[in-house]
Amino acid sequence: MTEKVRRYCEAHDITGKTVTVKIKYSDFSQATRSQTVLGAVSGVDQMLEIAETLLASVFPFKRPVRLLGVTLSSLNTEESGQEPQLDLGF
Repeated sequence: MTEKVRRYCEAHDITGKTVTVKIKYSDFSQATRSQTVLGAVSGVDQMLEIAETLLASVFPFKRPVRLLGVTLSSLNTEESGQEPQLDLGF
């Protein structure tokens, strides 16, 4: 899973700081865990290490799992030629 996310990001020149793991159980409940690093996630190994740490907080699973996902967020799109999102002055 992490390799697929990393390949997409590399192909589109995107970096991110937050790794999120989502676990969906057979009873349709779900758990989400995330971790943010100071710099950009440097590769598949770091993303996998963070994902494994996050999964350790809910493993062993108490119910059957129907879906498991990994995402990368807090994306840096400045390198991809897109304008950064502006902050609202609230």
